[in-house]
Amino acid sequence: MGRAHSIAVQELSPDVVAGCGTALMSDPSIDSTSGGPWWQCWEGLAGLSHGRQWTGFVRATPGWPVIAEMEREPGTEIIIPVERPIIQVIAPSTKPGIDRPKAEAARAVLIRPGTALVMAPGVWHAAAFGGDAAASYFYIAERRKAEDSEGRGGWVALADGMKIVCRPMHSGEADERNPVHV
Repeated sequence: MGRAHSIAVQELSPDVVAGCGTALMSDPSIDSTSGGPWWQCWEGLAGLSHGRQWTGFVRATPGWPVIAEMEREPGTEIIIPVERPIIQVIAPSTKPGIDRPKAEAARAVLIRPGTALVMAPGVWHAAAFGGDAAASYFYIAERRKAEDSEGRGGWVALADGMKIVCRPMHSGEADERNPVHV
């Protein structure tokens, strides 16, 4: 084997990676920067691409939320589940400026650990959730200003006052991922 230097594996921490990068840590003692009825978000955990992008962490409580509003990003956004599958509700981009996502065009997508979803610029999306169990995910997005937010930090009510309710997949429904509308 030749010469070798033995090093011990260390748990990820800011100190361990100092000078080499940033440790993204889930720390429940730190207050979230934003949130909603079923989710808390810690935004801006690390800057990427010279500050043009940032990463954040979201923790969702168990449940099947009624979705009444969505947000969208000007650039791509990737979401990566941590410990279990997440459900991401998305709707195609409508038009730039103040507009509303359409419930009839929405889709509910199951994203399993080991996979990720890269949303195209302008795609409407709700905060992801875990269904019957709590779930967490990281995201990486382009930093933005919430020009189309109605003063709500990027969140806009669905068109025509609609709401979206997702139903769980059952065996035999593996390809049926459309949400139910109320």
